[in-house]
Amino acid sequence: MAAKPTVCSRGSRWKPVVLRVEAEDGRVRMVKDCASLPVYSRWLARFLMGRERRLLRRLEGLEGFPQVLEVVDRNAFTMTELQGQVLTPENFRLAPRRIADALMERVDQMHERGVFHLDLRQRQNILLGPGLEVQVLDFGAAWAPNPLARWLFSKLLTQVDRSAALKYLARFSPEDLTRAEAQELMRGLRRRKLWILSPYRSRGLEDTLRKRLQDS
Repeated sequence: MAAKPTVCSRGSRWKPVVLRVEAEDGRVRMVKDCASLPVYSRWLARFLMGRERRLLRRLEGLEGFPQVLEVVDRNAFTMTELQGQVLTPENFRLAPRRIADALMERVDQMHERGVFHLDLRQRQNILLGPGLEVQVLDFGAAWAPNPLARWLFSKLLTQVDRSAALKYLARFSPEDLTRAEAQELMRGLRRRKLWILSPYRSRGLEDTLRKRLQDS
């Protein structure tokens, strides 16, 4: 008999429930299901889930990303489980340079497939496996722009994902940040100050980068 599904996320009015389901043969599947959402928001959840599923299909065959398994119905689909611990300051500091480089490699792999994550600043979207392998979750905010939009915005979108990866070094292990990386982050902070729709909050990051540049 299959084990009872484990609720990993109860979702919300707009987000699907996420379940961990273990089959009788021991195989585990993650299920995203919006059937229990209110009628007025279910249509939007279906749209967003379909969008996320199509983005994940672009990453098919790449390690470190969820792999779509099947579409159950219009309200649900299944994908592989990625095992690991959510990124924290403590486990990041076990091998900061290696983890940051691996995360940058994941970013490059996504971009080569035309997918931009855009939410890597949220640590819960990054898992570290048993050997500190970097795994990337939750593509709800990701985007795969069409050729024109990619030509117009790819530089900005690339910077968003790259800066998120580099900020973990700057915050948790600044001594491992290279001068070039510190300069890259500083340029990004200066540009962000000009973006009136996104309030600027450096939370001490700018001071950290200045000190790193002075010391290098």
